[in-house]
Amino acid sequence: MTLNILIPAALGYVVFLFVIASLAERRAETLRLAGRKPRFLRSPLVYTLSLSVYCTAWTFYGAVGYAVRSGLEFITIYLGPTLVFIGWWWFLRKLVRIGKAQRVTSIADLISARYGKSNLVAVIVTLLAVAATTPYIALQLQSISLSFETFSDDHAVAPQQLAMWVAAGLALFTILFGTRNLDANEQHHGVVTAIAVEAVVKLIALLAVGIWVVWGLMDGLPDVMARIAAADRPEWRVQPARWMGLIFLAGVAVVTLPRMFQVMVVENSDERHVSTASWAFPLYLMAMSLFVLPIAVAGMEWLPADTNPDLFVLNLPHSLGHDGLAMLSFLGGFSAATSMVIVASIALATMVSNHIVVPLWLAQRRMFEGAVREAGDMRGLVLTARRLSIVAILALGYLYFAVSGSSRALASIGLIAFVGMAQVLPALVGALYWRGASRMGAATGLATGSL
Repeated sequence: MTLNILIPAALGYVVFLFVIASLAERRAETLRLAGRKPRFLRSPLVYTLSLSVYCTAWTFYGAVGYAVRSGLEFITIYLGPTLVFIGWWWFLRKLVRIGKAQRVTSIADLISARYGKSNLVAVIVTLLAVAATTPYIALQLQSISLSFETFSDDHAVAPQQLAMWVAAGLALFTILFGTRNLDANEQHHGVVTAIAVEAVVKLIALLAVGIWVVWGLMDGLPDVMARIAAADRPEWRVQPARWMGLIFLAGVAVVTLPRMFQVMVVENSDERHVSTASWAFPLYLMAMSLFVLPIAVAGMEWLPADTNPDLFVLNLPHSLGHDGLAMLSFLGGFSAATSMVIVASIALATMVSNHIVVPLWLAQRRMFEGAVREAGDMRGLVLTARRLSIVAILALGYLYFAVSGSSRALASIGLIAFVGMAQVLPALVGALYWRGASRMGAATGLATGSL
């Protein structure tokens, strides 16, 4: 397979997402004008699939690399969210319920609303989210660049130039469907539907590669288990304390990451959907993790020793001549990366515009004119601020990718982003359950944790 086939396929897939998002937006608008609710677009199935934005390129590609380096430790990234959705779904339901009651637009908005609408608290959460998520966006851009390089035998693809065009395309898509208008509920039917479709694509891709590895390259499950036992390494030994820390961290991340809060709380149309997601989303995660270790072992056996294990999902079918499967794997990884970037950009842009850009603009007008514009003019201001924020956020992600360089520099970005947003948990829990919590205490805790 050559880049002459791969690039049109990627562009065609993006056009397909545009069509899906456009049809969903048009359908939602038609039903709204008719006084009806878009039931399928806001069904438990679509809601659960939209939660798959948790599974980024780091999960699609990196889980296999993680398994090569640390054995079963990769499963902790799935166990954390699974335990939260099964055992703490009532906490998630309360989070959704309060979010709806307060009409919040982001995790920064919810926390600030429960601390006397403190913009200081919101600004700290926003800056922390941008700092934690920007390198994570860079990781997605890098994964797309690396996947293109896999199919470029003559290394004709310039990674930085490719990442720049991908970032520009994602910025355009996010602006078109994430800032089309200001909705009272801040819900984006087109984006959520496109993310749900991408959830299906990346799941099918990973399962297809896994099934091919187990029953194509190997002789079924007994052979797989024997090969896993033979490949056992000292670094694969379970470290209970480390496992507990990683499970906790992943569980916190599924609640506090801006993109997860966006799809779980802001985009939620019925809190009863949380009870469905409490068992359906763990099943999705289980399916995503099912073949990670077999693919890792197959890559160690069939690919050269210097092959990047993070790209085993792509390199295995590509190097063994299964171009159709390699294309499907590429589209799965592309889906995982783009869905994360789109939703994270919407969430971060909402926070940046609402808590930093617009307040600064209003303060500047008060200072120089003694008044602010009429409320009717604010909609245009907010939309412009969000569009500019989306461009700025993706530009920061691209710049981080360009400056950081090698993949080794980005290898731990996923966990670093988890740790960064975990600092929000105490303030979030205090906002939900502790009436005596103060905004200065929340601000101090957030600032200390951020440092």
